[in-house]
Amino acid sequence: MANQLGKDIQSLWQSMQDGDAEALAGLFKTYFAMLFDYGMKLCGNEDLVKDGIQEIFVTIWNRRSQLTVPRSVQGYLLATLRRQLLTALHQNRRQTEAISQLELSEAFSPEDLMIVRETEAARRRALQAALTEIPARIREALYLKTYQNLSYQEIASIMQVTPQVARNYVCEAFQRLRQILKKFQHF
Repeated sequence: MANQLGKDIQSLWQSMQDGDAEALAGLFKTYFAMLFDYGMKLCGNEDLVKDGIQEIFVTIWNRRSQLTVPRSVQGYLLATLRRQLLTALHQNRRQTEAISQLELSEAFSPEDLMIVRETEAARRRALQAALTEIPARIREALYLKTYQNLSYQEIASIMQVTPQVARNYVCEAFQRLRQILKKFQHF
């Protein structure tokens, strides 16, 4: 049965390549629900997923003479949808960032933005200075936890201590940083 379905799909694909719009509609009807479910798991944006699926089938139709029959039509469509959605999400993110920057630049004067940047730079310098004041072993545990996102078990293995000691190191690092950073009024 599954083998027959595969042959039917292959024959639909070949008919679509020959210019049969009904074959394209058949492929769309066969795979829409599966592609929609997959797309929703990837990004959760219903409109973006529907647009992505539609874009895939438009592209397939427009490029039908250049396409070969894929080994797995389902696999081809899933991979194409994934690429389509990732590209769309990346473009949306860039547009959102550009709009946010525009809104930010309109909301604040250049002097305000410069003050914010200087404040952030001062905070980074204060944090770097504070990090140099804590013992290296504690700083290492903090780095492994915060920058490498390792578990206490993994930190313990790397540092050759028990997981509880690794946890204590990280807690102590945060406590010492808080105490040191209290010296800076604007932090």
